[in-house]
Amino acid sequence: MIQVKGSVVRVAVMALLGLSVFLASVCAAPVDEFRELRMQNGGQLAEQQRFLLTTDRAVILTFGGLSKELPLRNILNYMASEKLRGSFFVTERELGRNQDNIQLIREYGQDLAIGLVPTREGDFYYYCGQIQRIRSALNQAYGFDSSFVRIMSAGGDADAMREAVSAMGCTLVGQGLNVVQSKHRSAQSPEEVMPQIFGKWTTSLNRGEIVYLRTDFYDNDFLAAQMLQAIKEQKIDNIAYAPQSQQGTGEENDYSYHTASLADVGSEGYLGYSYPVNVQALPEEMQPDYGTNWVTEENFTEAFLSRYIGAPEVNVNDRMLNFSRSQMIYADKTGLIKNAPPKTVFLTFDDWGNDDSINKLLYVLHKHKVHGTFFIITRNMLNNPNLLRAIALEGNEIGSHTNNHMAMATYDEHNNMIPGEDAAEYWEDVATSYPKLLSVVGDIRLENNRPALTRLLRPPTLAVSKMGVQTILNAGFTYIVNGSGSTEDYGAVSLQSLVGIMNNIVHDKKGNVQRGAILIMHMSSTAPLTPIALDILLTANDRLPEGHPGKFKVGLLGDYLNDGYDQRMKMDKTRNPRDY
Repeated sequence: MIQVKGSVVRVAVMALLGLSVFLASVCAAPVDEFRELRMQNGGQLAEQQRFLLTTDRAVILTFGGLSKELPLRNILNYMASEKLRGSFFVTERELGRNQDNIQLIREYGQDLAIGLVPTREGDFYYYCGQIQRIRSALNQAYGFDSSFVRIMSAGGDADAMREAVSAMGCTLVGQGLNVVQSKHRSAQSPEEVMPQIFGKWTTSLNRGEIVYLRTDFYDNDFLAAQMLQAIKEQKIDNIAYAPQSQQGTGEENDYSYHTASLADVGSEGYLGYSYPVNVQALPEEMQPDYGTNWVTEENFTEAFLSRYIGAPEVNVNDRMLNFSRSQMIYADKTGLIKNAPPKTVFLTFDDWGNDDSINKLLYVLHKHKVHGTFFIITRNMLNNPNLLRAIALEGNEIGSHTNNHMAMATYDEHNNMIPGEDAAEYWEDVATSYPKLLSVVGDIRLENNRPALTRLLRPPTLAVSKMGVQTILNAGFTYIVNGSGSTEDYGAVSLQSLVGIMNNIVHDKKGNVQRGAILIMHMSSTAPLTPIALDILLTANDRLPEGHPGKFKVGLLGDYLNDGYDQRMKMDKTRNPRDY
């Protein structure tokens, strides 16, 4: 065990003096002090945090309920064996009754935090006093200072507690995952509980997410530790890249996730950031841009043909709505970036996902020292801004896939093509996506100093309509980007077939690189084979000798789709045809 210097002496002194005398001696702050803090705070209410802002690959473990030694010791032993870190909330009552258990937590090297207990009569001043008493006691008796507060139960004046937390300069902690549900008190195994606390689509925990578990909750004194083990093995270990098995725990690599305490993540110099980004401080080029170069009926054809990068499968018979016949005929069908350097292709990823699906892609890109364009559905992205920011910090660029992923054109029950949304709905869908992305990654720049956030948009299902295209361009997006080939990885029948599809998109029938090819992939858990298939593709490419006609380079779309680019341009036919 890890002994905390001086803490045994402090606890002994505390026991001799008695809790009430001890607390009174260290924290008798006058009401006037709290009144001054209240004035300075200006009525602000602390917001309960489900996660802490960090781009570190860390899940935050928190615990309450310190009344029973055996389940607490079981948890601490498991944490020690797996080198896990966490924070344990201590209430004022537990300071008086459970000093040995609190000391045990410190002996195991784990952190403490403040457990605030509501009362029926408690007001702002009462809760300020409670916070100060606990904080002072933790500091003086256990050598640990914490500014993290959790409200430990329902009831009381919630606004008074939130105002007190804010005025005291503390952070109010909630949870992204609450493991404790009353119906599970008598459960005997994790198998009874896990399916009910994790829904179908919660395939992993997230960066900076706060997990809460009570040590003394279950009738079975071993279940809390077993639940922690199940969560680690099923929802944290699975985030690491496992090339041989999607059911495995992942190979050891520097993209594995670890656990942390609140104090770890909240410490100065940790991988935190400010959210939302101060948009007003960003350069004009990053500001939302609605209608600066307004697309009208008169200039629509030119704008559409020059700024639409199409797809071979999107044509006059499929997913093109309300265009004139000539517009459909002359619209790009190649999906190729025509000013791309020889042998350059582009990797793109659509939708959104959990940490396990996206982190695996980030690992593969990092492993091969390449980058991609991530087209984000923004509807749920703000529930996990840490992950989006991490994508951009890795050197990848960000584009929009709209807010709600509604296709511009879809089919009714009679197989007639119809709009997915009306004009007002689609404007809202498109125009809200860029500010959301801006609020998280608007200040990030790539190695060449251009913004990581682009004004590129990929249409959901690759479908386009005249109204939708006009809306997108008038909302400030510069290019509508489909691509030269969709892997349809969400329906891949096998790893081998998916690798073959990827190869066929980036190479022509003779095995030469198809210059400017855009590979369309997905980042969600519905495409579990994509990271492995991409790894195989890139590994094979890395092994080819320089000068091989099939060896490709990976570029970023934003380096070539700038304001001077016109998709109607012709490729330079003086170059070697195999470069195309």
